[in-house]
Amino acid sequence: MNFPELKLSQTERDFNFDFAILEHDLSYFFEKRCLDYALEHINRFNHKIKDNLYNVRPLILKEALISLTCDLASVSFYHYLNMITFVNLRKDILHYLTTTTLTNDDFMQLLESIVNNYFSNLDTLDIPIDGTRLSKQVALVVYYIDNHCDEPLRANTILEELTLDPEYTKRKFRKELGFTINFYIRHAKLQRAKQLLINTHLPIGEIAERINFYNSAEFARQFQKEFDITPSKYRELNQIFYKEE
Repeated sequence: MNFPELKLSQTERDFNFDFAILEHDLSYFFEKRCLDYALEHINRFNHKIKDNLYNVRPLILKEALISLTCDLASVSFYHYLNMITFVNLRKDILHYLTTTTLTNDDFMQLLESIVNNYFSNLDTLDIPIDGTRLSKQVALVVYYIDNHCDEPLRANTILEELTLDPEYTKRKFRKELGFTINFYIRHAKLQRAKQLLINTHLPIGEIAERINFYNSAEFARQFQKEFDITPSKYRELNQIFYKEE
C-alpha cells in the first residue's frame, strides 16, 4: 500500500524537525524521571518556534502530540512496572486529541499537560526495572495484578489462577523486585487510584470501593502515606483533561 505524501510548507518541515528532537529528549527524560529537564526543554522549544507556530496547520500540531503520547507510553513498556497505567493514559489522551478541535493556541498548553500527566503517573517504586529481563513467572504476576486492580486480590489466589508454584514464585518475585506480592497488590491499587482521581470525577469513597480497598478512611491514610499527598489534593493538582463542565 502506498501512503500519499502530506505536503508541508518549509515552516512545517522545520517544526517537524524541531519537534522530533524535542520528542527524543522528552522520552529520555521520562525514562530518567527528570521532569525539570523535560520542562526546561519544552520552554526552549517554545521560545524557538513561537514566532512561526501560527504558520503551522493544527493538523500537524495534533499529529505531533499524538506521536509524543505514543512514544512516552512505549518508554514505560521497558522501564516501569505499572505500564498498564500508561497504556490507559495513552488511550485517554489519544481519545481527547482525536475528538477535540485543536487550535494553535492550545498547542503548548496541551504539550505541557501531556508531559505532566505522564510524569505524575510514574510509579513511586524507586527501583530499576527492565521488563525484558523479568522472569516469566514474575512478569505474569505483575501483569495480572495490574489488570485486576479493581478486584479483591490475594497472593495465593493469584498464583492458583496462574497455575504457578506458590512458594517458588513468591521467592522469585521477592528476589527480582525486592518486595512481596502482597506489597505490590497494595501499591498497584494505590496507583490505580491515582489514575481514577485524574481520569474520573468519582468521589474518593467510590474510588476506594472501586479498587476494593478496606474502607475510604484507610484508603486516604494509605494514599497519603504512599505519595505524601492527600487524594483530594492530588486530584486538584493533576486533573487536566477531565475538568468539570
